[in-house]
Amino acid sequence: MADIENNYQIKYSEKWGSFLQQEASRLDKYVTVETGLSGKMVAMDQYGLLSFTEKQSRMQSTQVAEAPTVRRVMYPHIYTKAVGFDEYDAKKLANIDVPVSKTIEGLRAAAGRTMDSVMISEFLGTAHTGETGATTVTFPDDQTIEEDYVESGSAADSNLTLGKLRHALNMLMKAEAWNEERRAYGDELVLACTSSQINALLQQPEVSSYEYNTVRALAEGKLDSFMGFRIIRTEQLPVTNAGIRSCLAWVKSRAAFGIWDDFKVRISVRDDLDETLQVRAKFACGATRLQEAGFVKILCAES
Repeated sequence: MADIENNYQIKYSEKWGSFLQQEASRLDKYVTVETGLSGKMVAMDQYGLLSFTEKQSRMQSTQVAEAPTVRRVMYPHIYTKAVGFDEYDAKKLANIDVPVSKTIEGLRAAAGRTMDSVMISEFLGTAHTGETGATTVTFPDDQTIEEDYVESGSAADSNLTLGKLRHALNMLMKAEAWNEERRAYGDELVLACTSSQINALLQQPEVSSYEYNTVRALAEGKLDSFMGFRIIRTEQLPVTNAGIRSCLAWVKSRAAFGIWDDFKVRISVRDDLDETLQVRAKFACGATRLQEAGFVKILCAES
């Protein structure tokens, strides 16, 4: 080896890069958002269904019914994160800055992902109802499309299919959770799935060329619609060890997301830690299904 090789230098980057990550909430635009909430829980009261009774005789006694009201309760989840930098980190980093701005960007991205995680968990999980929220409501089996669902023929496990989408749409329409009049009033039909489900749609030969181009746009990372659903790609949907993914379709007005405390960042100097620079972020949020009939869980077998 030539002597000069011993003096070769290492050139370091003067900028901080970032890991690949989801950088913002993908679901918050497709739910009903309530802001400025307070209290240990928030009660969301709803008016139920009324029906008429046929009159049986002249001047019969009036039968007075109670108003059919229902209460759904939402609880807050509180999150905090603090990142510290020693008072001499700036000196020791030399010509690269202390990554305070990157830390704030990373915390904001993490908050968006966490908000999506809260929504997914609560929409698929146990809801709370009753005067104090003590009554629990699990996701109903009759609002679930199994992984082996087929429109005709023998049942067989499959990923997302057009048949499953048609069945989900039919279930929501049959329950009067969705119709075109709702779209006119700003409501929306939403489907959350992963890249695996989008890829499965792309491989189905019965998709027409127009629909194919629409789904291909989804594969390229663009939000788009398909069969009336606004399709949102998220890789946070739960999957079992057997590879069964829980995808979720819902009607926007039936999905509630509440913010007790929006994302905030505070930068301070910690005298108790030798003047460590602390970057601390916090937020508090919750979510719930307002009505089970406005949701359909679609189980998909990922190979």
